Amino acid sequence: AFALDLGANDPVSNNLSRVEDALEAALRLRAQLSRKTVADRQRASVADGLRLAVTDPLTGLYNRRYALPHLARIAARARQTGRQFAVMVLDVDRFKTVNDTWGHAAGDGVLQEIAARLVANLREVDLVARVGGEEFLVAMPETTLDAARTTAERLCRAVHQNPVRLADGVTKISVTVSIGLAMSGGGLQEQLVEWVVDEADRALLGSKAEGRNQVKISASAA
Repeated sequence: AFALDLGANDPVSNNLSRVEDALEAALRLRAQLSRKTVADRQRASVADGLRLAVTDPLTGLYNRRYALPHLARIAARARQTGRQFAVMVLDVDRFKTVNDTWGHAAGDGVLQEIAARLVANLREVDLVARVGGEEFLVAMPETTLDAARTTAERLCRAVHQNPVRLADGVTKISVTVSIGLAMSGGGLQEQLVEWVVDEADRALLGSKAEGRNQVKISASAA
């Protein structure tokens, strides 16, 4: 009974001297292994389903469904610690031109490369998600405005300094991103997560209007 409570599935005699007992034990073991294989596949299928539900299939980044609840958790943590957090909204400049000139496969390659560069230039604790066609969201918990600005400028450079090489290994495309940055927490007036994202969106529009390939800080954070 103790063994069954620990997870055993079937009792087997410890005396297998008879051929019949040994064959029966072998059949039982084979059946148990088969059941385990099926159970492992089912668990893996469930895990894959859960992962795909919150992951962008093209870039491997989190999607909007995951990003906004996670951002809410960052905001809740900021209220507990009194530390600020930063939200950035990034948009690939003139992305339609990339698709129209080189095709959608090239556009997909550009998005994948930009996603990889964003991840490489952020901390492990930072959130980066693809929340639209060519739009990304970054959340940096427990950071200051100066640190967030420095990071945002580094992300701009990481994208535009090196052209993206396409799958043919020859063609290179120069791309840039515009970034809107907003801050919350740490003594600033507490706002809903949606408001902080909207502030970053408005700052992004300012970045686009002022020439693209730059960081614009929300008026509420400046």
